[in-house]
Amino acid sequence: MNTTTRLYDVIKDFPDPVLAEIVDFAEFLRAKRLNLHPAVSDEPLMTLSGGLEKSKNFADDPLVLQARMRDEWT
Repeated sequence: MNTTTRLYDVIKDFPDPVLAEIVDFAEFLRAKRLNLHPAVSDEPLMTLSGGLEKSKNFADDPLVLQARMRDEWT
């Protein structure tokens, strides 16, 4: 059994949010391997604020989101 088949067998029944994490990690590993990480920026963190306002994952009340994330790990 090759590695691709093994990986597929392990993850085929995972829910979409977990698969999204796996894809994110795989992209991180690919970028690390290809040395494509952007250089550290001097751009202030506040310039990134508001980037998730249209995200369906973060479209709820902040307290509800916090509880949901906390409950996911318990």
